[in-house]
Amino acid sequence: MAKSIVKEMDGRFELTEAMPDSQLYNKDLAPVPFAKRTWGYYEYIAIWVGMSVCVPTWMLGASMIDAGFNWAITVGTIALGNIIVLIPMILNSFAGAKYGIPFPVYLRSAFGVYGANIPALLRAIVAIGWFGIQTMIMAFAIDGILVELSPMGYGGMAGTIPFFNLNAHTVVSFFISWIMTVIICYFSSPGKSAPGVKWLNDLAAPILLLIGVGLLWWGYQNAGGWGPILSQPTTASFAIWPAFLTAMVAYWATLAINISDLTRFAKNQKVQYIGQALGMPTTMTLYSFIGVAVTSATVVIYGAAIWDPVALMIRTGSVFFIYVGLIFVILATLTTNIAANMISPINDIIHLYPKKLNWEITTIIVGIIGILMQPWRFLADPNAYIWTWLLGYGAFLGPIAGVIIADFWLIRKQTIKLDDLYTQKGYYDYKKKANPVMVVILLICAALILLYSSQGIILGTGWPSWLTTGVLVLGVLGAIYLGYSDIHGVNMCGAVSLFLGIVISMGLQLVNPVFGMWTWFIGVFVSLILYYLIYKNWYSKFFSEIPK
Repeated sequence: MAKSIVKEMDGRFELTEAMPDSQLYNKDLAPVPFAKRTWGYYEYIAIWVGMSVCVPTWMLGASMIDAGFNWAITVGTIALGNIIVLIPMILNSFAGAKYGIPFPVYLRSAFGVYGANIPALLRAIVAIGWFGIQTMIMAFAIDGILVELSPMGYGGMAGTIPFFNLNAHTVVSFFISWIMTVIICYFSSPGKSAPGVKWLNDLAAPILLLIGVGLLWWGYQNAGGWGPILSQPTTASFAIWPAFLTAMVAYWATLAINISDLTRFAKNQKVQYIGQALGMPTTMTLYSFIGVAVTSATVVIYGAAIWDPVALMIRTGSVFFIYVGLIFVILATLTTNIAANMISPINDIIHLYPKKLNWEITTIIVGIIGILMQPWRFLADPNAYIWTWLLGYGAFLGPIAGVIIADFWLIRKQTIKLDDLYTQKGYYDYKKKANPVMVVILLICAALILLYSSQGIILGTGWPSWLTTGVLVLGVLGAIYLGYSDIHGVNMCGAVSLFLGIVISMGLQLVNPVFGMWTWFIGVFVSLILYYLIYKNWYSKFFSEIPK
């Protein structure tokens, strides 16, 4: 019997040896050794404070005020959405803490060692879009400071830059923001226990909350107290309320699936799930309330809702807010951008070619794609942010969550064969020719995706839609190719359940627009149920449910 290279301690597992000969292994995708699993309660609470206290969180609540909902309904919706998304987040966090594996490696159980690239790239394109959005927000803050310092020099740069459709000085600010984020992430690889991420969050968390409370006090003082701020009635139709609930869930549906990228550094299971349960819903609700209250105050002060805090700080003309406030925005955005939007897509793209791609090279690749996602499109107004972006990507992140939850909790009973995740001839190779019926289903899914793209359903139009549609269609064709080739490495049960969930959650809105407000929920439940039924009743005849 061959010697096992898997070591178990207190319910956690690691590899005792590297696997340099495997094409599926490198130091960035390898399980984190026990010695480097150092994150405790504070790190997980702090990282959620750091990720939650940011401009997009503010915009969540502000967008509902802008739509006509009152503060109580808005804050209650945000709290409910975060409690809902915490459930799949905690469920998906266990594999990371137990086995020390990143998200794309975790996907190999449900999709196969090569098929895992399909959902990994879908998650990556969303994360890269968020990276672009956060980088653009930070650029607006940098731009506000530099224009104030040099209104005729820096602010006087004339002309609109093609592709960006932004002023020249704003584009320069964007690239300053881009370079800052990429450099910090470049030096924060998992092999170094992500020092840049950990240090930035430990430093920023308490400061960010204090500044947020300061902004709330400003709104209270200038609007004449709580009465005018909180007395505004609801004027919106409740028919659109589900869209905002789904948007609140979709906001963190990203990390709900790739949370193992962070929990792989946990000292044990308890610190990560308690830290997250304490840090995420409370901070999100508190900071969203600040955004709600201050946005409501702008209605009283300026006569119109200003949903963008960067624009608000500049509008005040206050030296304090233009300098101190915008520096806070930059710090908050850096924290969130690295932890929430860089780590995952870097791991996902490395997963495509582990022997040639490393953390440093892939950081640059992610940064470049982030520019192509044209993030300024989604920040143009609240409708683009909620309806095009959040509801749009919820349609394909929900199905990923459904498949991996069904696989790890219902089929595998929380059991993974760790060393086989990194081998081409192990359990997760799924060596079986594709079923013709499944191939036909996948081809129909590809045709429907192209149809939806032509209708503007997939992240609107332009580069964001083209890139996402390309990833979806290539994912379908890749699954079919792997299913018939000698390479194999794809779990067709996972691929079919994923793409059926995607086309159903997107397509139902063509039947009735109401379904377009429930994209994430529909995707989760359709894919979870399909995966469970197909594996139990068919795939388990060829591959045991629990790996031996």
